[in-house]
Amino acid sequence: MNSFNANRIVAKWLLGALFGTLVIALTSPLFVRSYLPSHVDPLRGVVVPLAGDFYRWRSEGYATTAIGPHGMPGRVDLPEAKANGEFRIALWGDSQAEGVCVPDEHKLHRQIERIADASQREIVVLPFARSGDDAAEWLPQIPRVEGALAIDLHLILVAEIGDLEMAQRTATDPVVDPHWQANHNFISTNLPAFILHAGRRLLRFPDDTPRTLRFSIGPIVTDHAAVQGNDHKAIHDTPLSLAAEPPQTDWSSVMQTIRSSTDLPILIVYAPRVQRTRIAPVAVEGTEPNPETIAETTQAAQSAGISMLDIRQAFLKSASLNQWPHGFHNGIIMQGHLNETGYQIIASEIANQLDSFSFSHP
Repeated sequence: MNSFNANRIVAKWLLGALFGTLVIALTSPLFVRSYLPSHVDPLRGVVVPLAGDFYRWRSEGYATTAIGPHGMPGRVDLPEAKANGEFRIALWGDSQAEGVCVPDEHKLHRQIERIADASQREIVVLPFARSGDDAAEWLPQIPRVEGALAIDLHLILVAEIGDLEMAQRTATDPVVDPHWQANHNFISTNLPAFILHAGRRLLRFPDDTPRTLRFSIGPIVTDHAAVQGNDHKAIHDTPLSLAAEPPQTDWSSVMQTIRSSTDLPILIVYAPRVQRTRIAPVAVEGTEPNPETIAETTQAAQSAGISMLDIRQAFLKSASLNQWPHGFHNGIIMQGHLNETGYQIIASEIANQLDSFSFSHP
């Protein structure tokens, strides 16, 4: 009898686990992002998702992004021949410009094109933004695409001014092990997203660094990483008067490096997160650079022949009207990615700025 009861308990447990897994498998597309196979795009020279795939995002926003030629998020068409009077813009940036949090129709490139259509201007925006990219990744791609795709203007959207500093970092073409790529694509294609997501959460921290797992009995042995962590804490506990100041950025050199990547016009759009301390009494402290840094960056850009557009005041005005340009992150509004409202504001400001550029660039 005891053996029979034990077997029933085990059978119920297995049945419950199987049923629970089935429920998760069926409902996971509603809650879990997708994992896509990728390849090195021969034109851009970087790893991008395959054209024709759809990327599902389920954090901060609820959207599905169609992947187009050259890994373009949200644009599936690429006109082969450039029409007379057409003005082509290459859009560069990180996840803030990528826009996987919003539907394709509300992404930045579509908002710019819609505003241009309303004013009888034929503008085509090719989105090349990738999550995690900075100037070190953008600059090598610029000369590769501009001739092949008849680009007229390079538009760089930055949410953190430090992404521009990376222009002076030496970037090399990605060295992708074909066996690793094949295994990655096989796993992405054949394993359900909820299993991949669970494994990733188990093995990686949220910032994508490896997570250390411990399966031994006894106290944790202090290792080098722990010592480094203590040193890091000690540094942050040091009074500001004693802490070493970070090296000053030579913004003139940074902008000259960006300028040397192309002979075409460049427009840098600075669209950081709005610091809620400037709007609401209940807020968190932000990390906005000091005004001197922004002024120095703008002056260096102008001296290098680069146009720079600051969106902060437009964001503040919108936020003061309770129309927030960014979504939530960890339950805090304005700490997430740009949303539809944010892209509308940026697109409107860019459309006004484009009047200063020639629409007949060869």
